[in-house]
Amino acid sequence: MINFKIGIMGAGHIAGTVADTIGKLDAFEVSAVASRSVVKAEEFAKAHNIETYYGSYEALASDPDVELIYIATPHAFHAEQAKMCLNAGKPVLVEKAFSYDAKTTEEVFKLAEEKHLFCGEAMWIRFMPIYKLLCTVIRDGMIGHVNHIAMSLGYDIKTKERIGEPSLAGGALLDLGVYPINVMSMIYGMAPKGVSSTCVKLNTGMDAQENLHFHFNQAQTADAFVTVMYDMDNRCFIYGDAGMIEVDNINNPKEFTVYTAKREVRLSAKIPETQISGYEYEFIAARDAIITGKTECPEITHAESVRIMKLMDSLREAWQIKFPMEA
Repeated sequence: MINFKIGIMGAGHIAGTVADTIGKLDAFEVSAVASRSVVKAEEFAKAHNIETYYGSYEALASDPDVELIYIATPHAFHAEQAKMCLNAGKPVLVEKAFSYDAKTTEEVFKLAEEKHLFCGEAMWIRFMPIYKLLCTVIRDGMIGHVNHIAMSLGYDIKTKERIGEPSLAGGALLDLGVYPINVMSMIYGMAPKGVSSTCVKLNTGMDAQENLHFHFNQAQTADAFVTVMYDMDNRCFIYGDAGMIEVDNINNPKEFTVYTAKREVRLSAKIPETQISGYEYEFIAARDAIITGKTECPEITHAESVRIMKLMDSLREAWQIKFPMEA
């Protein structure tokens, strides 16, 4: 069997996890990695058993063997690098958040459509079987009409450069807040009718933590607390008029439990025993889309990525947070 060849752009922590995941995935391989530092690219390649490495992103985009480029650099560079890859004829899977604003996100998707090349957002929870099962349980009415979602997500990552630095499109929202926004979108399947929020900032001006409140049709609401200041339990509670669902970890779930209205366990679901890390599913979906000539995945369409980016733009506008590259 011929392996589907992935090129990784960026050599950070998530890129490493993805490289190890793909290394264990049948019919896939990471054939090349690129960093702005050839030394870092070589170290990454040796650590993850990758044959080819480059000291420039342009060189990776020109590699004739690579069939899909995964972009794992900071948010500030995603759009520029995705355009470069697409102009070189390469399909791309771009790490979340897709870019730093909706304008650049739309520009990239427009280019992908014009060139008829696959371009998708690597929002891994959209592709996970456990989240797909969760959405099926909700659609089947197991907890009745859903009327509220309560979520928290927090990690002590305040000293990370990508979080505090405005030129890297830092802040809690793009790094973490994008997860609960995607969860509520998957469950409710619509844009919120109204949004309110509060925000606390780092001394660099980037958002450190926020309370987000969204309301939808039929008196449906969602609340999320997001922080880069400390670790939280990262749970999600979904309330319906006939029961409740608890998800153990909003952005890396291992299980969820469905309760009746009397709080008796009705169903307990766990991740598949065959799951490697959870990142594999987005690459399988991207490969399948490329093979069948599609430019996007149904799990998260271009329109959905843009809609969520516009929502995050509106939140940043309310908090008076603007990145230098938006000037």
